[in-house]
Amino acid sequence: MAEQQQPRVPIAVVFEHRVLEAALLVLLALNTISIAARYVFNHAIGELFELMILGSVAFYWLGIATAERAKAHLGVSVFVPLLPSSLRSACELLRLIVIAGFLLGVVYSGCLLVAGQLRLGLTSGLLDMPLWLFSVFMPAGAALMLWRVLRGHFAGGRQ
Repeated sequence: MAEQQQPRVPIAVVFEHRVLEAALLVLLALNTISIAARYVFNHAIGELFELMILGSVAFYWLGIATAERAKAHLGVSVFVPLLPSSLRSACELLRLIVIAGFLLGVVYSGCLLVAGQLRLGLTSGLLDMPLWLFSVFMPAGAALMLWRVLRGHFAGGRQ
């Protein structure tokens, strides 16, 4: 029996997965240290909590873009499949418009947020790190997801 070759995964996809896996491992390690410090040594480390919150928000936006590429977003479709084909198409177009509008709003407001943080020199409370280092993931992740949503729609629709 001949072996079937697996399709080659692009290096960008592998890199994206590795970055998200590394981020998850770092957040898991920080959380473990934070819990141990709080409950074993009775000394909370506020800087770790701040880093976990800012890191979680930053990598959330990359994670949703990765989920969109993999078509792994959860969705509920109860009534749409029951509609006639023309109405299903109209619902899909409405869905695309709503998602694209939301993501464009996130990209726009995220860029304004990052520009404001840069202009004002805002830093995090305990770590004294520039906030824009974390906030830049919001418009970048939303733009990446928007590109993937549009590409998926115009390249043949959703599965």
